[in-house]
Amino acid sequence: MTMTEVDKGSRAGRKLLWLAAGVVLVTSLYSGGWFLAADQIEKRLPAYLAEKRKAGLGAECGDMEVRGFPFRIGLFCEKVRLDDARYGASASFGALRSAAQVYQPGRAVIELDGPAEIRVSPGVSISADWTLLHASLAATLTGVDRTSLAYDNLTGAVRSPLSAKGLNFGANHGELHLRQNGDDLDAALSVDKLDLRPEDGQSLARPADIAADFTLTGKADWLLGASLSPHALRGTAGELRQLALDLGDGMSAKLSGPFSVNEQGLISGEFSLTLMGIGAWRDSLSKAVPEETDLINNVANMLTALAGGKDKATVKLNVRDGTAFLAFVPLGVLPAL
Repeated sequence: MTMTEVDKGSRAGRKLLWLAAGVVLVTSLYSGGWFLAADQIEKRLPAYLAEKRKAGLGAECGDMEVRGFPFRIGLFCEKVRLDDARYGASASFGALRSAAQVYQPGRAVIELDGPAEIRVSPGVSISADWTLLHASLAATLTGVDRTSLAYDNLTGAVRSPLSAKGLNFGANHGELHLRQNGDDLDAALSVDKLDLRPEDGQSLARPADIAADFTLTGKADWLLGASLSPHALRGTAGELRQLALDLGDGMSAKLSGPFSVNEQGLISGEFSLTLMGIGAWRDSLSKAVPEETDLINNVANMLTALAGGKDKATVKLNVRDGTAFLAFVPLGVLPAL
């Protein structure tokens, strides 16, 4: 072996040594940074929650732990509890799991286990459970830019002191999507096979597929951490692009148009309503609310006449301060929001 060959081998060895040292240094710095970030989350989050409790907003993350090393970082809780003393509301859930890629911390996924127990003053309680509930969000330095939530096999019940019996509910699948659109808030939701029925009673109607797509004007700040009250929709306005209801066997309805909600929670708007299966709707509604059979028959006859005897009609539906009108015929009063 010549001196030149020895020198070349020595330089290659030094380069390899420097490369290995660089890898060790970068790995050490990265690992130290990850565990430092995890430690800060575990220390600062309880302090942040304690500060919020002073303002009447309580939250607990039981057996909190930060996991995900090396490429993810996420918060894990065995149980979750939320309290809002301002509105007399509380909620408890099962385990929570979250994760975000280290190189993309503004995008996170979250899974939440049931069962859930929610209580709202005065005396309203909601219990629910599901096989899967997960959410995702994309955040900027100012707050959440968009978020989505999906669930499978939801079941539960609503109980209120105003009703002698509770209302059970169930759905095969559901989704909710929210995003900022300038100053506005875009929302889309869907529910597959929604079933509503009184306790120990029959379903109020056939399981329905529901889909809605709408915009709330000037409410993008709801995703930026703005505080929301139980009556947050009061004083809002927007555009309902579509609200679709499908009960199968040709029974469906679609509603669209601008709307507003006054300070008393009463809705006003001018909507386009398309109803398919007028005869089937007549029979189904007459069975569900037999005391309103005369009104239902009158409305069905009017729709059939407007449709030229067909079983499908598109009409204008006006809502003024919570009261819905078809032409000059009042259909009923919508509950305040």
